Amino acid sequence: MQDAHEQGKLVLFQNLDPTYTSADVEDIVWTAFKKTCRAKVVQQTACSSPHSGQAFTIFDTREVAEEVITKLDKGCLLLPNQRPLVASIPNPCFSRKQSMFAGHLIVDKLKSQREMKEAVSTSHCSQPNTLEYDMAMEWCLMAETSNVFWNFCYSFYVFLPSIALC
Repeated sequence: MQDAHEQGKLVLFQNLDPTYTSADVEDIVWTAFKKTCRAKVVQQTACSSPHSGQAFTIFDTREVAEEVITKLDKGCLLLPNQRPLVASIPNPCFSRKQSMFAGHLIVDKLKSQREMKEAVSTSHCSQPNTLEYDMAMEWCLMAETSNVFWNFCYSFYVFLPSIALC
């Protein structure tokens, strides 16, 4: 249907009887315009009118679709229930893949692969360009200074008792 819309072959019929099927819409088009098409009746929703139906039709060419719309704009085609048939070029919102089950999401493989490629790798070790690396280096320096000081004190303490005994 998206391809037909891009090529200008998609037409939206409105003001149909809600009981019409796709075959009924195709028969109406053949009877009134002697043109073939493929029709798909739009399902009723909670927001749609229960008294009026809609159907998307795909014609063979853009010219045929424009001809049908022009004829209905200039003239008036009354359906068997005395409703005028209205036709227009729709502006449908084509969404991506729909899930078959409520609550299930479709994961776009290409999108996830792209995100994996663009992801910034993180290391479990600190990097030289971070604050934690600077703090860790400062801590290591202070720890080493402390170790040197205590080693000096222990070495001095070891010699001190031996000097006192002499």
